[in-house]
Amino acid sequence: MDGTGLRGVRVMAGMTQLQFAEALGVSQSCVSDVENGRRNVSRDMRIKIAQVFGTGDEVLTAIQRAKESDKLAL
Repeated sequence: MDGTGLRGVRVMAGMTQLQFAEALGVSQSCVSDVENGRRNVSRDMRIKIAQVFGTGDEVLTAIQRAKESDKLAL
């Protein structure tokens, strides 16, 4: 998962970067850095996303693929 996938989860959850960051226990700047490609999504962050949002890696991959194929309008 990259920043686009992370942004997809956040937007689908209807959250701001700050709300998303608080739900994951990270800083807003961390979320911003990931979304803008300045930082990678860590394994721990992926696990936390799955725990908080009930989202598995295969769903995140589907979000990424949908974004790449322009089927998901963010």
